[in-house]
Amino acid sequence: MDMKYKNYIFDLYGTLIDIHTDEEQPELWEFMADYLAMNFSCQYDTKKLRKDYLRICRDEEEKLAKANGSKFPEIKIEWVWERLIGKPCSDADMRLLCNTFRERSRDRLVQYEGVAETLTAIKKSGGKVFLLSNAQRLFTEKELEDTNLTNFFDDIFISSDMGVKKPDERFLLALLEKHGLKKDESVMIGNEVLADVGVATGAGIDAIYLNTYAHTQKEIQRDLKICHADTDRVNIVDDGNILSLLRRR
Repeated sequence: MDMKYKNYIFDLYGTLIDIHTDEEQPELWEFMADYLAMNFSCQYDTKKLRKDYLRICRDEEEKLAKANGSKFPEIKIEWVWERLIGKPCSDADMRLLCNTFRERSRDRLVQYEGVAETLTAIKKSGGKVFLLSNAQRLFTEKELEDTNLTNFFDDIFISSDMGVKKPDERFLLALLEKHGLKKDESVMIGNEVLADVGVATGAGIDAIYLNTYAHTQKEIQRDLKICHADTDRVNIVDDGNILSLLRRR
């Protein structure tokens, strides 16, 4: 099968994986307060734990933005938990803490229909498959494994490693530069206009927008204008079906 592009750069959440999390549920913070008390001897009132968590997230983002100059900084979530714990923590304990938090906040994690078929077809045609995800490595590595996606990728770029996230074009440009990818042979595929089409526009490559969340055409066109997208370089898949990539040859 001949494909239109040689390099397919995918977003993850809402594009390849259907996920839902809720970090506002009181039960989550009650559980985490108990978890910190049991495992790290940290005593937190439930409401104070959530308040401090959000405050430290904002503080770390502000510090990182000043350091790297990005309007879209991406912190490492372990920095937040380290400050909440207030003492050294092993890598294994931190990984377990972060994944416990993630799994308790999550009520859906599944591959979208057609994902494995599409990625397999791209690979069989000789194409390269990359991941460019606004995410936390400590969460995402396990979720890729749990959804059997890890082995599809030629490389995985996660924003928490880079300190910036989409639509900061430096994130995508770093991937293109590392692998020597030609812009006219590459495409960004994602479900968020501002982040995914935005980063493609900034980096100067084509984009395919998968409307997996059923946004209206008015919403899509509004966001395309906000990110100054060249609409001639954006393909919109209104039903969000990833299998449409196999018809773009």
